[in-house]
Order: sequence, then structure tokens, then C-alpha cells
Amino acid sequence: MNKEDILERNKKSNIDNEDEMEQYINGKAGLSAKFIFSLIILALAIFKCYKHLPTGDIWTIFMAYVATESFYKYYYLRYKKLLILGSFFSISGMFFLFQFLTITCK
Repeated sequence: MNKEDILERNKKSNIDNEDEMEQYINGKAGLSAKFIFSLIILALAIFKCYKHLPTGDIWTIFMAYVATESFYKYYYLRYKKLLILGSFFSISGMFFLFQFLTITCK
């Protein structure tokens, strides 16, 4: 096998796989999206508190997002702390949803 054959086979095998640069960019994009999402949630919660409106809906969305991320990571990594965090955020999300529904359905 010569050098060109080896390079060609390597190219074909890496067509569907991300290279390190793509993985880095996807990781940074994910972190940026999480940061902006968190800022928007916080800004909406502060605004609703200022206007004396219930914030349970906002916190339910945030808790559902964090719980989903924790459970997804747990499924692949099997770290017990991720399972505990996912459970905690799920219960917290249900609490905030219940709080929101009881306040708004009066």
C-alpha cells in the first residue's frame, strides 16, 4: 500500500465523523447557546418578579432543559451524580409547574 491509498482510505472512513476542529466548534457553540439561554431565562424571571407575575413557567422550562441534559449525559456516561442532578431538576421542575398552575388557575 502506498501513501496515496492510505490517505484515500482515511478520507473515506472519516466522511461521517467530525474532526477535532468540528468537535471544538460544536462544543463552543453549545456552551454559548447555554449561556445565552440562561441569561434570557434570568432576565425574564427578573422582569416577571418586578411586575409581580408568577415565574413558575420560566423556571419549569429551565429545569426541564437542565434535567434533560443531565439524563442524556447519564445515559452515555453512567455517572451517578448526573442521575441525581437529573432527578433533582425534574422534581424541581414539577414543583415550579405545580406552583405556576395553582397561582394562575385561581
